[in-house]
Amino acid sequence: MSDDVDVEIRRRLQEQVAQGSLELPVLPEVAGQVMAATSSENCDARALTELLRRDQALAAHLLRLANSPLYLPRTPIVSLQQAVSRLGLMTIRQIALVISCQSRAFAVKGHEPLVRALFRHSLAAAVFAQEVARIRRLNVEDAFLCGLLHDVGKPVLLQAIVDLEQQLRGRLSPLQLATLLNELHQQAGESLVRAWKLSPRMAETILFHHRPTEAPEPSAQAAALLSLADDLAHLLVGPRKTEDAVIKKHPMLARLNIYPDELDGLLARRPEILRMVEAIG
Repeated sequence: MSDDVDVEIRRRLQEQVAQGSLELPVLPEVAGQVMAATSSENCDARALTELLRRDQALAAHLLRLANSPLYLPRTPIVSLQQAVSRLGLMTIRQIALVISCQSRAFAVKGHEPLVRALFRHSLAAAVFAQEVARIRRLNVEDAFLCGLLHDVGKPVLLQAIVDLEQQLRGRLSPLQLATLLNELHQQAGESLVRAWKLSPRMAETILFHHRPTEAPEPSAQAAALLSLADDLAHLLVGPRKTEDAVIKKHPMLARLNIYPDELDGLLARRPEILRMVEAIG
């Protein structure tokens, strides 16, 4: 495509990000209510089960994920009531967000292979973030959700680019597309997290996950954890190529007090984590 169209798409996209005018995917109604309900200390398991029954597609997806290698139930979970009682409110919240991301945020017509690769990477980052949080005795659920959403700005931007390409009757090259996604996805991801009314700290963590040393407190440790989980996910499923030797010299290991044997333990779990990702993504 012409350089003029490339420049115009870049200009308009940067303007949308700066002004907060990106068109953001909406959290499905029942999923949003599940997120709100499970955030309350007074959440009632029976009421949550009835809420989930209102969205049959969400309920079916939830039962499938509840029985997947990601959660490994000892015996099959066959009903929503079982899922809520055995998995717990926070895991139900986690699953609802995974489903919402897969069906709403990570869905751009015409770019299905790229978006699927982005979702697989984000899911791998979520699992790695969760495991690092366990090692450091940090909030496991927050770490998982940060990992899941750290690159959610990329499909949001991708949809905006598709719309701009249609308006301007041009198309970005793969290199131009990748450059724009890498450049602006942190800000776009922060916007989506805030729009979905998740925690401001999570939004800040996502904004700084590529520059964790610049993250303000209290998000600095979470941003360091997410930076490491992101690179571990690249090691496992890409799309960026990296090697074990690079991970073992990761600058965030010292910041997180991750010892060599703990990192070796994480690396040894790659086949298990890959099975989890492949079962869902």
